[in-house]
Amino acid sequence: MKVLVIIALCLVALAAARPSDIVDFELDNQEQEQEGQPGRAVEGEYSWVAPDGNEYYVKYVADHNGYRIVDDNVVPEAPENEQPEDNDDK
Repeated sequence: MKVLVIIALCLVALAAARPSDIVDFELDNQEQEQEGQPGRAVEGEYSWVAPDGNEYYVKYVADHNGYRIVDDNVVPEAPENEQPEDNDDK
């Protein structure tokens, strides 16, 4: 009987420690999904369809290091020849 109680408590602890969905919704032209442990660490993504018909997305992580974008197609990358130069030598 004691073994069954210990196994049951371990299963409850495992289920509680597992990341869970925090936000998960979808509308006609936007959606957001986020999972993790609120107040500790979450990761998620959101996307939307702009009036011009393009779909944009942002994937992010928010934890003790702050909010960080991991991947997106919102901000275009600068071409190689337009990268800012290092002005430390001048």
